[in-house]
Amino acid sequence: MMYDVIIIGTGPAGLTTGQYTSRRGFETLLLEKESIGGELVNRHEIETYPGFPDGITGTELRSKLVAELEKHETTVELGEVEAIRSGEPHVVRTTGTEYRGKTVILATGGRHSHLDVPGADQYEGRGVFHCAQCDGPLYGDEEIAVVGGSDHALTDALFLTKFASAVTVITREARLSAGEYFRDEVEADPDVDVLRNTEVTAIDGDDGVVDALELTDTESGGERTLSVGGLYVCIGLDPNTAFLDSVPLTDDGHVVVGSNLMTEVEGVFAVGDVRQDAGREVAASVGDGAVAARAAAKYIE
Repeated sequence: MMYDVIIIGTGPAGLTTGQYTSRRGFETLLLEKESIGGELVNRHEIETYPGFPDGITGTELRSKLVAELEKHETTVELGEVEAIRSGEPHVVRTTGTEYRGKTVILATGGRHSHLDVPGADQYEGRGVFHCAQCDGPLYGDEEIAVVGGSDHALTDALFLTKFASAVTVITREARLSAGEYFRDEVEADPDVDVLRNTEVTAIDGDDGVVDALELTDTESGGERTLSVGGLYVCIGLDPNTAFLDSVPLTDDGHVVVGSNLMTEVEGVFAVGDVRQDAGREVAASVGDGAVAARAAAKYIE
């Protein structure tokens, strides 16, 4: 079967694109590697999505986006994309299956960036974690550190106070990169401490699990040790683009796009966190989906 639009990834950008193209009557296929909704399923609360002044959980937003998609009977298949062969049509290959499409939308998002310090790999899943909602409850009454200073990192730091006895936010910068609202919320919480100008230089453990962090002051060079029972790492995403070999990428692996979100390959677009200069917000990803859907429709027509 020939599809008008093949969307790779079902995070907010992919789901929005699918809604728009399906609503316009285009035969649309969404391909998902793991679970529909992407990183939304791991977001306990999103406070920056328009229309929800009290915030909305990732799972709630996912359900709303999927419900809209289902109204248009859009086809969704599970499968990991291994390669794309550009042409007329484009061919998207998963394990054992090939799909043909007039256009392809890359909405593959990214995977959590890891700390490149001694002990990071050794204690992955043994005190080092990347999903506050999934793993936070495992650290009841523990002292937890959070590496990262973004809106997302601070939101999760506040969430982790529900379980941890204390939370320490660690950032290399002199100022947290999050917006004023989240900075004020963290500063006002007695269970959260902030270490600025501080870098994690090593992760130590005992009996196979994390028990301390080695820290260095980025200004003075002074060193200290912080005892913790867990380390939540929230320092960004590395784009999921390893399977791409014909689409131009930036030096850090993001997809290069034009103003209409189309790549240099005709009929191939990129949306959400996988593209260069992404907004790194759920609302921005949804906006990308609307823009790309319109651009893909114009291209097809």
